[in-house]
Formats: sequence, C-alpha cells, structure tokens
Amino acid sequence: MASIMATYAQDFATKWELEAQNKRDLEIFDKLSDELIALGMTSARHGILFNQKDKHRLIAIMEFKNTEAFKNCMNLIEGTDWNREINRVERLESYVIDAELDV
Repeated sequence: MASIMATYAQDFATKWELEAQNKRDLEIFDKLSDELIALGMTSARHGILFNQKDKHRLIAIMEFKNTEAFKNCMNLIEGTDWNREINRVERLESYVIDAELDV
C-alpha cells in the first residue's frame, strides 16, 4: 500500500498571530507525537514561510505509512483543540507518494 503525505498550511494576517499559533502548534504536537507515531505517522516537519514581505504562513508536512494510518492520525489531529480563536485561513492537501528522490 502506498504511503501518504499531507500538507497543512495556515495563513495569518499578522506576525503576532503566526507566532502565537506556532507556539501552540508545537506544544500540542509534542503532546500528540507518540500517539501519532503509534498510529502510523512516519515523519513530520513544521516550517515558517520566509523571504516574503507581509505574508505570514505556517506549514506542516506529515507522512504516513498508508491510507489507514493517514485517516487515524487525521482523526486525532482534527479532534484536538489547536486554539481556533486565532484567525487564519487553513488548507489541507493530501497526496499519494509516487516517487522518492534521493539527493
């Protein structure tokens, strides 16, 4: 069965909103990480957009063993309070990994 990659992007109006959410995201993710690994997450990365004037974006890139692991992990992630009172635009995209490039 193919592995799955998901990207979760969040855009904020201000740097302060981004910083507040970033702190909260990392704290919550740290608490969930063992359970996510047990459910089939194989890697996770978190980044902040840089070198773009007046754009404030966070992105998480997560990989899962298979579609079942993706579904189980997303149920846990989406069932968690990520501090929704901070205004943002969110976008979740998921992909079947069709190739891995070694560099």
